[in-house]
Amino acid sequence: MRRTLLMVSVLLLSLVATATASAEDGARCEGRVIEQPFLAWGDLADYFLAPDGDFSGGAVGWELAGAEVVEENEPYYVHGESAPAAVRLESGASATSPTICVAETDPTMRFFARSAGDPTGTLDVEVLYTDELGEPQSLTIGSVAGETALEWTPTAAMPITVNVYEMAVSFRFTAHGTGSAWLVDDVYVDPYRKGRAR
Repeated sequence: MRRTLLMVSVLLLSLVATATASAEDGARCEGRVIEQPFLAWGDLADYFLAPDGDFSGGAVGWELAGAEVVEENEPYYVHGESAPAAVRLESGASATSPTICVAETDPTMRFFARSAGDPTGTLDVEVLYTDELGEPQSLTIGSVAGETALEWTPTAAMPITVNVYEMAVSFRFTAHGTGSAWLVDDVYVDPYRKGRAR
């Protein structure tokens, strides 16, 4: 009897330790402030803002390669009316977000964009990540055509795709095309489960 109780106690302690470890693992992507910034466009999904994703802090943590923060804002102020700010990218320039913890329950990202140059230009979005072998990788997950964003507009939701497990990713925005120029604001990630009904 004593031996049985000892075995049950060990088993329970093991289960508690496993549950605690799992909770700690799951907690790494927590601490998000959930919003519904795209309700006006029929998108009922929840989102959280990428680090300084509204650029009101001056693109803190972002890597700007030929891009710059300007005093302009998407006109809907979906994240509140703090200091107006957006990132401007001329052709060939890029802006890369800080790393963001995502899991398989974070299927898409979405943002606001405006073409401020040649309407034949494009704004490409890549997800940057480290694969299971520790090698840096990039994958293009979406592209916005200038002619579709002559005014500020929310982009289509773009699938993050690579997040088959919890990982750190960054998003890189790059302007392409002669005379291309873009403004980007309010970068969001959707924390809903893949396939979950809206």
